[in-house]
Amino acid sequence: MDTRSSSLEMVTGGAACGAGGPAAGAAVGASDHNTFASSGAWSKAESVGFTVAWNDSDTEAEPDPPDWTKAVPEEVLQRLTPREKKRQDVINELFHTERSHVRNLKVLDCVFYRPMLEQGILPSEQIQLLFANLDEMLEIHSQFNSAMKAKRRENPIVERVGDILLNMLDGPCGENFERAAAKFCARQQIALESLKETRRNNARLNSFLTDAEMKPVCRRLQLKDIIPTGMLRLTKYPLLFESLAKYTDDDGKTEGSSMGKERSQILRALERSKRILDSVNQAVREAEDQHRLQVIQQRLEKNHFEKADHPMSSEFKNLDLTKYQLIYEGALTWRAGNRSKTVDLHVVLLEEIVILLLKQDDKFVLKFHYVSSGPVGGVGGGGSSKGGQEDLKVVSPIIKLATVLGILNFLYKRAFFLVNTSGAQIYELVAVSSSERKT
Repeated sequence: MDTRSSSLEMVTGGAACGAGGPAAGAAVGASDHNTFASSGAWSKAESVGFTVAWNDSDTEAEPDPPDWTKAVPEEVLQRLTPREKKRQDVINELFHTERSHVRNLKVLDCVFYRPMLEQGILPSEQIQLLFANLDEMLEIHSQFNSAMKAKRRENPIVERVGDILLNMLDGPCGENFERAAAKFCARQQIALESLKETRRNNARLNSFLTDAEMKPVCRRLQLKDIIPTGMLRLTKYPLLFESLAKYTDDDGKTEGSSMGKERSQILRALERSKRILDSVNQAVREAEDQHRLQVIQQRLEKNHFEKADHPMSSEFKNLDLTKYQLIYEGALTWRAGNRSKTVDLHVVLLEEIVILLLKQDDKFVLKFHYVSSGPVGGVGGGGSSKGGQEDLKVVSPIIKLATVLGILNFLYKRAFFLVNTSGAQIYELVAVSSSERKT
């Protein structure tokens, strides 16, 4: 990030790729640019060679949109239909909240990221986890913000916005924004959980954040409140674009006019905004699933499993959960040994295997189970040895999906069977609820 050459007000041409987002951006604002200078944050940014002018107009963004009608001559305003006024309201909100969001990113950059990096407040990998590609997102949103301001300068009554929306969200620029947004948001929740824990135990970090968060530019918001505004911004785009389309005439009514195919472009931008949001949500789910597997792997106790004389033990001796994709994780009860006993399990379903774990304190125990012979889980009779002692059967805690069948228990709506065809084993499992069984 230190090599970036830009200013807080980045001017962009029509070919540049850019993006942004709404009401989340209004979370942080400032009444005047001097609050930035007095905060000392800019001096920190200058010391790492970042050429920024804090006194750009974006630093003055207020939390509420300005009254756009004050810039319009009264005779022009009177000629506008109520529908067009609604449309201008939406455009005004879109433009203002984009500007405010850019300001949020600047606060993150100069009040938190750069000072933390320069002062070594946290290890670089943890700082990277928190801020990811903040520099890229600031550049993209600044470009979009500049395009919006250029539109406003053309005419206080903004006619077309579809072109700049598509420039941001569609084609190569849209693909770049989708990738960058996914990278920026994917691990934020993980980072915030880590920050919460670290702040509790790191006096230097807590002192730095307390001082930074008291600066006027933060408006009483903490770092944990500002970081998620990037994701919140993405959720606002579809709402704003839907409203914009609602108050924009059909293309047939404007064909040949200066409006052209404005509504078609807005609807395309709406479609792309939803697609980008879905993509980012998927990236968040995948990152959180991967993190969860890392946590389970770190707490996995498998000594008993690895020492056992069993083919599955040999095959999965060096089991690494992080190499798999998590599909489901949750608590199930196993009716074992002809239903003579129940075992509380923590089940992890991966794309290739099912793992039946025992949860003991903060550990996840992987071990073989010994149950009375006969179908596991009580489907069928048991058996005993000639000496009158119960005949026990070894049951693997790992089941390959390629050899398993799932069958619902129609007599008990929370139960189902897993039939392991390779080992002639049947596991009767009970979910917490019938809806959980469907999962």
